[in-house]
Amino acid sequence: MEALKEKYKTSHFIKIDNFSLIITKGIRRVQSSIFYVGGHKWKLMVFPNGYKGCGDDHVSIHIVKQDSVTVWLEVELCIVNQLKPVWESKGFLGVEHALSGTAECFSLIEKPLNHKVTWMMTMFSSFGPEKAHHSNEFVVGNRKWRIQVHPRGFKEGRGKSFSVYLVGNGFINNALKANTIAKFKLRVLDQVNRNHIEKPYMGWLGEEPGVSHGFSDFMPLEKLDEPYLVNDKFYVGVEFEFISVTNTC
Repeated sequence: MEALKEKYKTSHFIKIDNFSLIITKGIRRVQSSIFYVGGHKWKLMVFPNGYKGCGDDHVSIHIVKQDSVTVWLEVELCIVNQLKPVWESKGFLGVEHALSGTAECFSLIEKPLNHKVTWMMTMFSSFGPEKAHHSNEFVVGNRKWRIQVHPRGFKEGRGKSFSVYLVGNGFINNALKANTIAKFKLRVLDQVNRNHIEKPYMGWLGEEPGVSHGFSDFMPLEKLDEPYLVNDKFYVGVEFEFISVTNTC
């Protein structure tokens, strides 16, 4: 990658690891972090099975502007041949502004380290019913997370449901800030019969701190009792099936 950045000084590369796994998991697109050309923000989008009407025998690549200003950009979209020094290219959009050679690596990790986290809520009756409550921060992939609960519901679930969300916070060790795709289950534990309540989610989570995904209607309020609430203890958890990690390379 260093040789490519040195040779093509006006380019931005995204290296995608585990490409076959991305297809297997049904991920329709891979997106880069934000990079800058001519003072404007851009992202690369890669569609492993093609974009809309292209069919599943194509890989589609788009460049997407991230601000609302109209500009004229000339850029060549390319795929690097890893077996011989050939620069496969197709199409133009492209410009007079130069970009120093930069690159990032996108990886999909199955069952990452710390992929299963459980929050034990002791003295559950002391948690303010109308407030949002958060677990301690934990790290999965290269990002910090918290579990968020609303004991008496949030938004559409207010007054009817116990609401549960996963909240993305900052990144560790100055890691590259990029949207994260993940598949995870949020769960409330059955402390007697092990018949847990679980709901799955798969999708992209924005890079901004505080972004959350979950369920306002996770479980009806009438279930806030045994076997889920026992001796004023309540357990909420998350389990990741996979998560993406983006790093500079």
